[in-house]
Amino acid sequence: MIRKRIAAALALVMLAGSLAACSSNVAETTAAATEAAAEETEAAAAEGEETEAAASAEELPLAGKRIAYVLNVVSSDIFQMAATAAEETAEALGATVDVYFTDTDNVRFQDTVSTCANQGYDAMFLSHGNQETSYDLVSGLIEQGIEVVCFDTQFVDESGNTAEIPGATQMFQNDQEMAAMLLDYILELYPEKVEAGEPVNVLKIWRGPGVSPFDRRQEAYLEYEESGKINTLETLGPSDPANGEASMAQVMAAALPKYPEGTVDAIWCVYDAYGRGAYTALREAGRTDIPMVSVDISNQDLNFMMDGTNVWQACATVDFTTIGQQGIRILAMKLHGDETEAVYNLTPSLVTYDKLTPDSNVTNLGEIIPGYGVNNDHIAEWMEPYIPIVE
Repeated sequence: MIRKRIAAALALVMLAGSLAACSSNVAETTAAATEAAAEETEAAAAEGEETEAAASAEELPLAGKRIAYVLNVVSSDIFQMAATAAEETAEALGATVDVYFTDTDNVRFQDTVSTCANQGYDAMFLSHGNQETSYDLVSGLIEQGIEVVCFDTQFVDESGNTAEIPGATQMFQNDQEMAAMLLDYILELYPEKVEAGEPVNVLKIWRGPGVSPFDRRQEAYLEYEESGKINTLETLGPSDPANGEASMAQVMAAALPKYPEGTVDAIWCVYDAYGRGAYTALREAGRTDIPMVSVDISNQDLNFMMDGTNVWQACATVDFTTIGQQGIRILAMKLHGDETEAVYNLTPSLVTYDKLTPDSNVTNLGEIIPGYGVNNDHIAEWMEPYIPIVE
């Protein structure tokens, strides 16, 4: 009897184990099936999103258009800002931008442009082209049916005269206005001299002729000089333009001993890279008696302006983000068949040391400088769904 009970108990245990194992297998199978179904659903959703995104991209107004952005400058934070803005603006409209820096090497610049012309680009945005060669270079691109916008690139024809090229747009900062902004700032530092009709004594940092934006800034400078508002003590420039900042520091260091305290009212710099060299020389010589101003801006400039010495006092500039935006918007209009102007000038802002805050940088200056970074030009009606108006 006892043996029968034990046998029955064992049978029950085996049956329970068998049922448990079966239940476990069923559960595992169900879980695996559920997981597989979930993965399949996610994959289908992702594929659907990709398909929808691809279809959406194909519907953008400039879908498939390719733009080459060739900058004959050394890459820096402000030019990277312009490049990023160009890429983002083009992407919003469905186009792509490839960026090339040629480091102020004019031969490399021309070679890069020619290579891009043979690689099927629909449009080109050229920055800081050489004045002697850009007329022929851009004329050739236009003849090939490539749309062109140039920044800080002056066209000089075979007769040596400044010219326009039908179909191409030249884009500049308003160089004359920037130069005048800085000279007006200098004059405001010496109201007694201005009231007495005496000129303010200026050390001028400039390079040229032949550098388009520098020549344009020179135009305004000469007006102030010829009117007797300023007196140029000396014109200095970098001894090695390819290494402008360091060579400018050496040139300024050599010149400073000629000008004891009280003989120089201000330093006017045509370009902030040269300004950084001048600032370095002033700092190493302990010369905090001479205020300086410059055209263009960078984060390093802002750091120098906030060093507490009040030496570097002002920069006249545009937000380089707007350069990238405007160049691509104008090219977009050309690619769309819209009419565009031959010359376009960007409106500058004056950034002064006394308005800066410890966290100021080139991307947030609009918080303290009214109008900096705001430019709604060239947003054609057909672009409005893709490019927002900035208030």
